[in-house]
Amino acid sequence: MIYTNFREIDKAGRIVISKDIRNHLNIKPGDILHIEADDECVTIKKAESKCVFCNTLDNLIAFGGKYVCRDCVEKLKG
Repeated sequence: MIYTNFREIDKAGRIVISKDIRNHLNIKPGDILHIEADDECVTIKKAESKCVFCNTLDNLIAFGGKYVCRDCVEKLKG
């Protein structure tokens, strides 16, 4: 099923993702969303993997079923 909504951007640049889309994608408050843009399109998708320490989505390494970014790995090395 494809969900389609039209939303107005508010003065702060925010949009509301409708409840039916949030439910379909299992998006809860506090979840991280990955937002990409090209010349004509904005894509928003739920980000599944993030660093357990700093919540970044970049340069992740899987460890024991969790993800840690390379920067935090270096900090842990001391």
